[in-house]
Amino acid sequence: MDTQSQPVRPDFSKIQCVFFDLDDTLIDHRKAQERALVDVWTQYPELQQVEPLDFAREYAASNYRLWDAYRKSEVTQAELRRLRFEQTFRQLRVDSLDWREVDQVYMDCYSRHWDWIPDARHALIEISKHYPVGIMTNGFIFVQKKKFEYFSLNRHTRHLIISEEVGFLKPDPRIFAFAAEKSGFDPGDLLYVGDSYSSDIVGGSRSGWKTAWYHPAELDPDEDLADLVFSGYAELLKALAVPQRE
Repeated sequence: MDTQSQPVRPDFSKIQCVFFDLDDTLIDHRKAQERALVDVWTQYPELQQVEPLDFAREYAASNYRLWDAYRKSEVTQAELRRLRFEQTFRQLRVDSLDWREVDQVYMDCYSRHWDWIPDARHALIEISKHYPVGIMTNGFIFVQKKKFEYFSLNRHTRHLIISEEVGFLKPDPRIFAFAAEKSGFDPGDLLYVGDSYSSDIVGGSRSGWKTAWYHPAELDPDEDLADLVFSGYAELLKALAVPQRE
């Protein structure tokens, strides 16, 4: 057997506490967003002059750029929510819609499509039986607190940290330092699990944490900071030596 081709199991023996990202790590934000945008497109004839995929693509591109600017403190939350629709409408040459109304419809539809990432709920519950667990997210307070309640996350977590409350967004090391202080453990004893390489893995690694990158199987990871790259939660449970269901 060629042992060099076998994946190296990370050493998580010193881990004392596990923090998770929320969106697209535990909760399927991407799918909820896609379905909510289809709902919005269906409700407004003005948008139906373009294909729903074109509408979704323009929105996603604008939202991505603005979230990057938000992380850099270049725009406010209010500006982000306004501009992601105004820019989308401008690109699609739709000028008769009120972004406030569309934003409210979108948020209502978005919350109706929330669901777990496959096997994430089971993994969260099982890990919480063996480690203190926390959640640290860059999302907006009013949205993320609704998710905490909807998914009953406080049943299995000791720490729920939202960047907007702390004043720093991942990958800023200050939010990781804040979480470490709240946990009562040193950074080297903490594991951060997330889907974003730039926010979660870079931020965690540069703050002295161990990191596990949830990376869907169809993608080809080429970054190397993460201690573990996994595409299914069984891999994370195994790395943490958490017993798995038969």
